[in-house]
Amino acid sequence: MLQKMRDQTQSTAFKVLVGIIVFVLAVFGFGAFNLFVGGDPEVASVNGEGITQGELAVATERERRRLASRMGAEFDPSMIDPVRLQGAVLDQLIARELLAQAADDLGVGVGQSRVESVVVRNPNFQAAGQFNQDMYRQMVQAMGFTPQEFLDDTAELMALEQLQTAVTDTAFLTRRELNLHASLLGQRRDVAYLPFDADGYRERVDVSEAEVRTRYEENQRAYMTEERLDAAYVRLSADQLAGDPAIEVSEEDVRSAYESDRAAAPPDEERRSRHILLETGDDRTAEEAVAALENARARVAAGESFADIAAELSEDPGSAEQGGDLGFAGRGIFDPAFEEALFALEAPGDVSEPVETDFGYHLIQLEAVRQNEYPEFAAVRAEIEQRLRREQAELLFEERLRELDNLAFEHPNSLQTIVDQLGLERVVVENVTREQGEGPFGTPRVRDALFGEEVLEKGFNSAAIDTGNGSAVVVRVAERYPPEQIPFETVAEEIRAEMEGERAAELARQAQGEALARIRAGENVSEVAADVGANWQTFQSVRRNATEVPRAVLEAAFELPRPGAGGKSVGEASLPRGGTAIVTVTSVTDGDVQSLTDSELAGMRGFLADRVSRLEFAGLFETLRREASVQRPQ
Repeated sequence: MLQKMRDQTQSTAFKVLVGIIVFVLAVFGFGAFNLFVGGDPEVASVNGEGITQGELAVATERERRRLASRMGAEFDPSMIDPVRLQGAVLDQLIARELLAQAADDLGVGVGQSRVESVVVRNPNFQAAGQFNQDMYRQMVQAMGFTPQEFLDDTAELMALEQLQTAVTDTAFLTRRELNLHASLLGQRRDVAYLPFDADGYRERVDVSEAEVRTRYEENQRAYMTEERLDAAYVRLSADQLAGDPAIEVSEEDVRSAYESDRAAAPPDEERRSRHILLETGDDRTAEEAVAALENARARVAAGESFADIAAELSEDPGSAEQGGDLGFAGRGIFDPAFEEALFALEAPGDVSEPVETDFGYHLIQLEAVRQNEYPEFAAVRAEIEQRLRREQAELLFEERLRELDNLAFEHPNSLQTIVDQLGLERVVVENVTREQGEGPFGTPRVRDALFGEEVLEKGFNSAAIDTGNGSAVVVRVAERYPPEQIPFETVAEEIRAEMEGERAAELARQAQGEALARIRAGENVSEVAADVGANWQTFQSVRRNATEVPRAVLEAAFELPRPGAGGKSVGEASLPRGGTAIVTVTSVTDGDVQSLTDSELAGMRGFLADRVSRLEFAGLFETLRREASVQRPQ
């Protein structure tokens, strides 16, 4: 199978790599997509397998939420082009389907027991370090899945990861590649540079008062104070509305929600178990697996630790290292045959007979049983009431948001009507600029609205601005402080220093250019240095990571061609604060593997191996893409 993969991964077009990396991050960052939506129109097909509008909508919304979460308070929905976002997500879905089909064709898959083990050990589904079935069901339901759909989708994602690993693990680094990179990484050069520091030319510069004033008068807009505003706003939020008189939550409502929650809660009983999995196939028959497990069962009966035997024998990579421990789980998590055997065990320590599933034969030990008692009504009443109020507040928020927007439009010259009718507070924030502000004005989108023509120039209220997290604001200008001319006396020295720096830098560049021309013409470098009043800085046998040489000089030196015998390569580099330098290289000594330190060699091996493996996977994907029949909207 691995050779078949290698035969399909010979393309090394590096441009594919970026796309593949984006795809892998997107696939394993999305979580899972609902693969069982029926009746949706198809928006694309991959080798005859359709991608539906419903799948695309779910994936697009999840990507939008991911972007919003990553950007936090700075998130502005208007920054996202929904058409481009949907197109990018569709590309990712097509890529996933291509790789899923390849995994299926090559027989790459993941056993159900391993999937279950991964889910049970996912810290997102754990409380106090143990799998919590209630938490699991709630989170899976929030993502729009049944537990089985989530397991199926997790299995596919794990198969894709296994496909990628199978391809990248077959990549190898040749000795020639290693030696070539070692010669470059370990290369040493004799470097010298002649600095032309702009500060050293300042004493040759004379800027008159008249020249400073001319610069000031010709660039008056550059010497203005920043426009400031005192901004007023009102905020509407769902949190405020939770106590609104319009929201009514009766005792019957709370009781009904409690009963619904209780009915939807997971089974009261959860069991902690360990297991030993033996797979069957060409190397082991079913009879041999059963015999091996019976022998393991006898060893447990004789007093040996089930956990030790599981670590020795189990072929479940997800749990073997933990002694086969699967944590606590209720019904509906494991394979039906496995679950039936587990829940048939009567007491902790009991061990089942060998149990057959689609993934092999298991020996199961019951570790512990716990009863999850659902809390009494009185203990959760306040929490449920608060939740119901919050739910109603979110609905009321949408209604009040429309009312807020209408009032802002119908009464554009003041916030008072909004304050009176919606009971909101008018707040003023001082000294808001186009670049910064406090409160809601810390968000670029709100500042953009404040400084927009309708609000700034016409003096109207803004439209209602959704600031996220169930809140919105309407803003207006309370007081405007236009830009003012800064007096000449205040900025004269600043202008003078600026002009002196510019002229000094220009003199340094001119001197460097003349000196460079003389050196390239063959003049003695020491004589050139003496004429310009500078000293050569020399460094023998430096490497690319040398810290004693200015970074810009070092980079320029290692970009220069190898000098001829007895000659030198000449170049130039920019220095901080407007300075420049002439750079020369007089000797180059290539590195080799033996010249590298252990850490350098290990780092280089890791970098090259990672690059080769990424190119291999990129080649596989490019082959799949070229050979596939992909139909999608134009």
